[in-house]
Amino acid sequence: MSTNRPVYPINIWINEERETRLREAGLAATAREVLAGLKVISIPADDQQKDVLLDRFPAAKCDTATTNTIELLPREVKEQLFTLVLERRSLDILGHFLLSLGKQRPPP
Repeated sequence: MSTNRPVYPINIWINEERETRLREAGLAATAREVLAGLKVISIPADDQQKDVLLDRFPAAKCDTATTNTIELLPREVKEQLFTLVLERRSLDILGHFLLSLGKQRPPP
């Protein structure tokens, strides 16, 4: 994902179980503390991916006023994203997720 383009993160909260799973996958360093010990991982989305997600999941919103994050995705979607992070051992998995929905060309 190019650093010259806007990035719209999807934040996934990390509880103790998820933190253990991240550690086991060698991804513990991808979680960052955001509030009083609470951690998140941030899955990056570009403009096209953001638009596809917002179209596919109408309840989702992009908070362009403050955080530029994609919010209110269904819980099962966030679970699928977290599982993909573990399987691919990377945060750069959104292209693969959208491909599984039939919404995007295969990532490079």
